[in-house]
Amino acid sequence: MENDKKHISTIGQRIPRADSALIASGEAQYLDDIRIPGMLHGRILRSPHPHAKIRSIDTRKAERVLGVKAVITAADTPKIPFCHMPVTPNKLPLCSDKVRFIGDEVAAVAALDVDIAEEAVSLIQVEYEILPAVFDPLEAMKPDAPMLYDDCEKNIASRLVRNFGDVAKGLSEADFVFEDVFELPRVASCTLEPHGCIAQIDSQGNLTVWSSTQSITNIHEELGIPLGLPLHKIRVIAPFVGGAFGNKSVILPLEPITAFLARKAQRPVKIVTTREEEFTCSRTRYAMIIRLKTGVKKDGAITFRDAQVITDNGAYNNKAQGITMVTCNRIGNLYRVPHVRTEALIVYTNNQYGGALRGWGGPQAHFAVESQMDIIANQIGFDPLDFRLRNANQPGDKTVWGWEITSCGFSDCLRRAAQEIGWPKRREKKKFRGIGIAGAVHSGGGSMGAHGPANFEEVLVKLNSDGTVNVSVGCVDMGQGSSTVLAQIVAEELGVDTKEVKVITPDTDNAPRTMGPWGSRITFIAGNAARKAAAEVKSKMLTLAKDLLDVTDTAHLGFENGEIFVRNTLAKHLGIREVTEYFSRHFGQAILGRGFYNPENTVPPDRTTGYGNTSPAYSFCAHAAEVEVDPETGKVEVIKIVAAHDIGKAINPMLVEGQIDGGIAMGIGYALLEELKFDNGKTLNPTFAGYKILNSTEKPRLHHILIETDDPNGPFGAKGVGEIAMIPTAPAIANAIYDAVGVRIKELPISQGKILKALKEKVNSI
Repeated sequence: MENDKKHISTIGQRIPRADSALIASGEAQYLDDIRIPGMLHGRILRSPHPHAKIRSIDTRKAERVLGVKAVITAADTPKIPFCHMPVTPNKLPLCSDKVRFIGDEVAAVAALDVDIAEEAVSLIQVEYEILPAVFDPLEAMKPDAPMLYDDCEKNIASRLVRNFGDVAKGLSEADFVFEDVFELPRVASCTLEPHGCIAQIDSQGNLTVWSSTQSITNIHEELGIPLGLPLHKIRVIAPFVGGAFGNKSVILPLEPITAFLARKAQRPVKIVTTREEEFTCSRTRYAMIIRLKTGVKKDGAITFRDAQVITDNGAYNNKAQGITMVTCNRIGNLYRVPHVRTEALIVYTNNQYGGALRGWGGPQAHFAVESQMDIIANQIGFDPLDFRLRNANQPGDKTVWGWEITSCGFSDCLRRAAQEIGWPKRREKKKFRGIGIAGAVHSGGGSMGAHGPANFEEVLVKLNSDGTVNVSVGCVDMGQGSSTVLAQIVAEELGVDTKEVKVITPDTDNAPRTMGPWGSRITFIAGNAARKAAAEVKSKMLTLAKDLLDVTDTAHLGFENGEIFVRNTLAKHLGIREVTEYFSRHFGQAILGRGFYNPENTVPPDRTTGYGNTSPAYSFCAHAAEVEVDPETGKVEVIKIVAAHDIGKAINPMLVEGQIDGGIAMGIGYALLEELKFDNGKTLNPTFAGYKILNSTEKPRLHHILIETDDPNGPFGAKGVGEIAMIPTAPAIANAIYDAVGVRIKELPISQGKILKALKEKVNSI
């Protein structure tokens, strides 16, 4: 007789985030909530000039201010440059001889409180020799442009060329050739919580850092370089994080500066950036110019793509190489394109320098590609939906870049989004209303390349004597709900309630090895590792239970809902707690499991050609937008967004939908509102009064469609969704605006002024 207990699955359940009550009650400890006895407060002196030599720094007045405990300049540091890409470091924590953008770090103060520190900073006197500056990447490449670095020709930090197939052959096969230029702006991350850091150095020179980071590993490894400290002398702890979006994935000068102050003052120091500093000094999404040339046959088949991507690197290196390469490969991988060439130019300017921000180059690429897809379809007489379906990737495809598509619901996403938005009847729409659609592809489980030839996570699972479960991870939950998802995966494997599973906060002194949350990888990579660890625990429990239940082989045992039972009988069974108590009482141990996952189906990109299968899975989606445009004012109202996502398997549909909603909000902002504006390097809108993001009253109707393709390598079939959720929204809106009023805007954001100008030009051309 089989055990007749029904299996209770946690996979696919809409379980609230495990930390919801802590956050709602105010019990959650964010960085600025942390107080350490004797802690000082720091402030940073920043350059008022975009380009200048530092002739002298006089800190004497600042040092005499009552309550000031430490003042530092570059002279108090080893002057070791750092960068996330270790082959291209050129940023010092504190500038030594030259500043290269407005906001560059020059000196810092630690004092008893923030007001004293600010007063002292204002008294530091710096003598500058002003140098010519350049702010446009096209101008920066001209022969007579001011040079940011003596050893850099034409201010070009990197030039990367990729060729796949034969573009000349694709050109000869094309019946139509289209060429367009798209411009993407510099935008801010706008995390609710600003950057912050606390540093404490003990009597043995050991450094403990609390950082509002999404990656304790990156902070741990990168911080040792400018400090000149070995890793075993550094400990990094991540408190609750109030949003990150990639912007908190690597160190800023903030972390080493805080540590230098703590070292000099011999007391703990905290620095939390102001909102203005977030806008003016934190890393931004890279501004890009994309020149895109595409060939098409009369039957709608794409024959080639040839693209040039010019990235405004800003004043220093960070992640431009990796992010720009993502932009390039997205240009060639969403659709079946047999021949692709890309050239990337990463250019130094005296602007704020860029970094990671949700989508890692995907938003820039997809705006260009999906805008041009509509341009082409309208010109050659194809329905834009049918043109996409004609060229869409399918399961089992191998792209020209070497991507192996293990699961793909892209065509279903396109059809379902189009159906829900009313695509078949869009020609019957109201005047000045339009409908547009756009697709996207993104790594569904992280990627190799920019982060080296690895993509791994390690997870430890401990079964306590009372039957509860501890899951130790290194990856930070920065608001995406990853701890809840990992708890569900472990609970499912062990057959316990998720309430019995606790995910431990990351700390480099006790956390397992992690690469951190980027590339929408945690559900896939850490999820697989967690499932392996839980499976090992389960195997050990069955071995113990075999003796307790007096059976000869674990094959005779079943495992359901927290109980181990002998198959074909209801009489002999044990609860998990009975097994763990027995093991603890008799052997003095907890039951432990280790899971390590590094996908076997990935191939690192070739260093020369870039060819390779960089991700173990790829996520696909399509967003459809309905808008109304006022031709008198140029104002755009987004009426409805439909988001159809191939997510493999939704471990927690509620969290998936939350990620999609947040992504759409960022996508609408990218499309219509957001842009950091500058005048000779000075940020003109460094507050939320001037920098507009979507607010709750402007949110359109949203409709989610979750398409489950059950990826063969994902945990329970799951793939990532965090970044792709914002990528196709902007081109879908741009396409809908064209459908509404017949003007094509190729530069984001699509402001009212740009629409009015385009409408006027359209009338004048008739």
